[in-house]
Amino acid sequence: MSYIKARFYDTRKIFQVEGVWQKDINKNDLLVVKSEKGDEIAKVIGYSKEPSPAKAMFLRKATEEDIKRHEENEKKAEEAFQYCKNKIQQYGLDMKLIKSYITLDSTRVFFYYTSSQRIDFRNLVKDLAKYLKKRIEMRQIGVRDAIQMMGWIGNCGDVPCCYKFAESFESISLRDIEEQNLPLSPSKFTGPCGRLVCCLGFERDNYIVKNILPEVGTHICYQGQEVKILHIDPLKETVVLDKGDKKEEVKLELILPFGYQNAIKSCKKCSCCRKTQKEDENFAILYE
Repeated sequence: MSYIKARFYDTRKIFQVEGVWQKDINKNDLLVVKSEKGDEIAKVIGYSKEPSPAKAMFLRKATEEDIKRHEENEKKAEEAFQYCKNKIQQYGLDMKLIKSYITLDSTRVFFYYTSSQRIDFRNLVKDLAKYLKKRIEMRQIGVRDAIQMMGWIGNCGDVPCCYKFAESFESISLRDIEEQNLPLSPSKFTGPCGRLVCCLGFERDNYIVKNILPEVGTHICYQGQEVKILHIDPLKETVVLDKGDKKEEVKLELILPFGYQNAIKSCKKCSCCRKTQKEDENFAILYE
């Protein structure tokens, strides 16, 4: 079974389209959907076998009138953005306005912003409602959401993964850097949002074998001799052993029992057996 995936224009978040036959929808089609924000236009990005936690109900394919209204609303949203930005400066509010958005039915105007503290914007909302004559909703978002909405250039020289294709944000910790044998220097792996880059999470499955191996520094018995594990390289599927008089690089299959690949497959489906789970959670608190 496959699912239709589309992207909202305001947040760029990907969601699952429900209530429509797949054969009627093609990639890049513009749809009118019903979401928790109201009626809005979304763009189909393709099909996926993985369901999405975010869902919206299909109403119809966007007509020329829908598209024209959407474009008009975008222009009005730009004017509302500038007006709101000026008012924020006038009231001296400690918040950064990221984006404004008007739903297709023009009933509500959303203002997305970031702030390090709680903001009292009651007077701001009164001014906005009086000026726009619509329902106003202020939504505080995180720095990663802001980058997903606006885009940027990452350390790789390309736009961030969250802007291109990511459907959700994973918790990334220093443990991910350590497990992947990378230099323990968070600044080298920090994205434009100021958090550790999400792509570190994409590599986790390649290093799961370290969860079923003894840790580096452990002494084990190998070929009737006590040896010390110096280094584990999951990508090469090798382990470097210290035999006292020499170092030797051996294949994982010589260290692990027969059929260990089946254990790795099981670990990929479940993260609860990670021996460093509690440490990961603590690290995640610092960088989430």
